[in-house]
Formats: sequence, C-alpha cells, structure tokens
Amino acid sequence: MVVAVAQCESDEAPLLVVRQPIFDRNKDIWGYELRPGASTRPDGAPVTLADVLAAYRSTLDQGGETLVRDKKLLLNVASEACLDESCLDVADRCVFGLCAQVTGSPRCSGFADSLRQRGGVLAVDADKPCCPSLLEKADIIKVSLADKTPPEIVRLRAEYKRFGGQLLATGVASWEAYEGTRALGFAYFQGPFFGVAQTRDDMVLAASSTAKLQLLRELANPDCEMDELGAIIASDITLSYRMLKYINSASFGLRNKIKSIQQAVSLLGLKEIRHWTTVVVMTDLDTTPKGEELAYMALQRGRFLSKLAGTIKGFPHSSSTMFMLGLFSLLDALLAHPMEKALENIPLDDEIKAALCGTLNEFRDWLLMAEAVELGNWTIANDILGRYGACFTQAATQYMKASAWAASQIPHMRK
Repeated sequence: MVVAVAQCESDEAPLLVVRQPIFDRNKDIWGYELRPGASTRPDGAPVTLADVLAAYRSTLDQGGETLVRDKKLLLNVASEACLDESCLDVADRCVFGLCAQVTGSPRCSGFADSLRQRGGVLAVDADKPCCPSLLEKADIIKVSLADKTPPEIVRLRAEYKRFGGQLLATGVASWEAYEGTRALGFAYFQGPFFGVAQTRDDMVLAASSTAKLQLLRELANPDCEMDELGAIIASDITLSYRMLKYINSASFGLRNKIKSIQQAVSLLGLKEIRHWTTVVVMTDLDTTPKGEELAYMALQRGRFLSKLAGTIKGFPHSSSTMFMLGLFSLLDALLAHPMEKALENIPLDDEIKAALCGTLNEFRDWLLMAEAVELGNWTIANDILGRYGACFTQAATQYMKASAWAASQIPHMRK
C-alpha cells in the first residue's frame, strides 16, 4: 500500500492518495485501488481524477518506477467534478468506479458510454440502489462486505447475477470472507485480508520456511560475532547471491564491487550486515504475488516508523528498533504461521514481541497507526500520532518517502 504525496497545481499543500491491492481468484494482484485522502484541494476546489493520478505518478517517479501496464488502477468517481471525460485518456490502464454518491447523477450514463466507446472498464458501486441500465453497462459491480451478513451477500450475488459484470468484493477483512465470496463466484477481492495470517491447526511450516526462520533467529542473536555471521550467510548459496546482488546495487552506492560476503561484513560492519540480511530474508519468505505485496508492506512499514521516529523530539526508541517493529509486523502472514510461534526463540525485546502478538502497549499503538494510514483511516491515525507528539503532515511525508524507498528496494532484494 502506498500513500502518495503530490503538489496540486494551485497550492503547495500535498494531496494524499492511498494505494490498495486488488486480488483475483488465484491470489494474484489484478490491480490497485487509488483512494484520495481528501475530497477537496487546499484551494477549496474538488479533487479530480487527474490530481489522484498525478499524486500516484509522483510516488512512482521517486521510487524509480513507472505505471505497470499489466496492473489496472481503479479510480473512484466520487463527485460530480470527477465525471470529467478528459480523464478518459488513460482508459487503457484504468478502471473507473462510479461510487454511490454519483450513481444517481444524470451525467453518469453519458460518462459510462464515453468510457465504453474508448474500450475502458467501468465499475459501479452497488451499495445503494442505482439505475438498472447503469448496472447493465458495468464491467465490474462493486459489493461492499461491510456490515453485511453471509445471507445478505448471497442474496446480493443472486440479485446481480442477471447483469453481465464481474463482482468485486470490497472490505474483505478475513480469509473466511475471501473464500466465501470466491465460492459465490466473485472475481476480485479488495481489503486487509491478505495481511492476516492464513493458518490452520494442522498446518506445518515448509522446510524452506523453517530454515529461513532459523536464519532470522541467528541474525537477531546479539551474541553473534562478525566471523560467525559471515559464515552463516555464506553457507546459504542463494542468500549469499542475493545479498551480494543487493549490496552491489545502486541502493548502497559503493564505489567498488563487493565480491564476497566476508568482504561485505568487513566493509559494512556487523550491525549493518545483520540489518540488511534480515531484510533480504524477510522479502523471500513468500515468493507468491501475495507474498511480494506483504514484503513490500513490511519494508515500507519499517522505513516509515524508523524515519517518523527521527522527527519526534525526545522519542525514546531508536530508529533501528522501530524499523524492526515494522519489518516483523507481517511475519505471521508471510509464513502463514501464528505470530506467537513464529517469534519463538527470536531474541527481540519483550515489549516488541508483545506488540507483534497483539498486546496493547506503546509499540502496538505505532503498528495500529501504520495500519490506519494504510487503510486511509486518517482520524484514527491522527489520534495516535497526537498522543505521541507527532503531526499528521510529518507522518504523511515520511510515509510517502517510505513508499518510494520500498518500491526502489524490492526489485534488488527479490530473486
């Protein structure tokens, strides 16, 4: 998930846009929904789809990325100002979603016709009753699961079956909800479910995951000496290759090529090599598309929390501590293993372990704040930030920078 910050043309204040992944029935990423954090710009003018795209592109540019053509971008048309046909120039890569606020507008039908003429994809929010002719034009029908019982969802599925559009379930909060809507024939799924550990009582960790978890334990051991750490990394051929590839990337900016792990340990030092090896191992725990998104989120959270901590005067915890808090926050989802078991024998601070396992404490507050930002729950995020003397503007800026940074790092870390 990305929070993007771009400058609106008429003002220097930032526009925030949250990126949330949308999965298909195979758990591959089909696209991303872009949600602006405000409905108006600082000058009072309504936020347009052009503003949203500009913000997203700004973050991609900072991370050295471009718009991915095989991934769709879902742009929500939530106001009359967004029913602007000039935005349809990007119809080849965007899905335009008519939200409940505008489906009653007489302009929607013409907008939908223009979009379809250009070969674009139309999504319609079915949360509120809307004109059947609009649903008939929809390629995708969005159904929110929020506050709905399973029988209600079954009824809605039957109701929309007569229309040709594929169903997109939004607000999918659990794997049970994902499996249930998938069984009903839904095609796409959006929500925080993929960040929840998909565990079963009879589930056993794969041998490869067990080995990586053991490696994480050894890397976190404060008694591990430089020579021992170098030997641990060098004993894993794949890890050695990926570490050397990453260290020799532009991210480190080293003048001379590093040719061995021992050379890397000597040059970077024990603390740095332990830190970055842990990061590389974490990004390789789940090599599926879902796992790549989780690795990105974990890296982004770690960077966000560590940099935000540096902006708060008198903050009691180190940046490296906050980085590890964010990095390990999705370990259970990456391993599909309960967090308590995943953290066994990993020598982390007891308060951090407790927070990662769900106990409410100061560290847990920071994780809840990060999750609130990711979901676009600005009120919750701002409340937690205020308690610890941080401001929302600082948090938004650091999150944007973390988004760009994580996007630039992942390609060098993954195989």
